[in-house]
Amino acid sequence: MSVKVGFKGGKAALKRLEVADEKARRAVLMATNDTGETLRARILREMGDTVNIKRNTLRERVILTRAARWNGQARIWALRKGLVLSHFPHKQLYRKEKGRKKKRRAGVRVNVSGRTRVLPGAFIVESAGSGSTNGLIFIRTGKRSKAERIGMAVDGGDLSRTKIKALYGPSPSQILNSKLPDYQAEGQRILREEIARQLKRTNL
Repeated sequence: MSVKVGFKGGKAALKRLEVADEKARRAVLMATNDTGETLRARILREMGDTVNIKRNTLRERVILTRAARWNGQARIWALRKGLVLSHFPHKQLYRKEKGRKKKRRAGVRVNVSGRTRVLPGAFIVESAGSGSTNGLIFIRTGKRSKAERIGMAVDGGDLSRTKIKALYGPSPSQILNSKLPDYQAEGQRILREEIARQLKRTNL
């Protein structure tokens, strides 16, 4: 699913306006693509506010395909793959145990869409992920392997030999689709205004 905006009515509409020339077509094309840029910026802002995540993280995952023709469409679409949970505000939790100097990990606290949850048993592997995620959040799916017991996995970085899985949050596509009708209507409203503005600039 994606948000699509385009000039409706084609040649018949332009004929009614008596502006069916190359300048008018160029104005409509520019208006369509400007609308796409404006709407994408709004989607990024609202999406970031909704799920409590930085816009820069979403920017490469919410994509604008520009219209190539005056009667074409600008399309805004988003990747279906979920965002790794460590993109969201999170913190490793610890607990003290009697007789132990070192604290034990006690799950991860994460905030998604303004809701804070504690995930018991989850832990952060700082050697995984990227600078933007500060590691990945994992949860165990089975008993510790021999590699882990001798310190060759997780903290040692050999994740392929462990029974754990990375945790993900919602995907940009899911977030976009939740407000698709609103964005579609908003796109057409912006487009009407942009066409009028572009036609006025061309003195047609």
